[in-house]
Amino acid sequence: MYTLGALLLLAVLLGAVTAVVNSVLGTVGISAMIAKIPVIGAHWGLLVSIGMMWVLDLNVVGGWIGGITDDWMIIVVNGAIVYGMVPVKDATISMVSKGFRA
Repeated sequence: MYTLGALLLLAVLLGAVTAVVNSVLGTVGISAMIAKIPVIGAHWGLLVSIGMMWVLDLNVVGGWIGGITDDWMIIVVNGAIVYGMVPVKDATISMVSKGFRA
């Protein structure tokens, strides 16, 4: 249960970090250039998520990933899982804002 809560909070943090990174890149003037790169522009949120997990140095899902021993693989898996939690975070916030009503 704590892992789910941590993942939801990290997904909320990812939204803030992505907004800040996009703002800084827009101020510098390279946001449009990055968006035009085919692979990077299409998966920008995933790259920000992986970078966020690298900076935070967290291993939230350590018990789930079994035999992965390389640090870079753990960072990528954690970043991908946090990025995948964004729709769950959105659904949870929507459910709470509706007051659990059908």
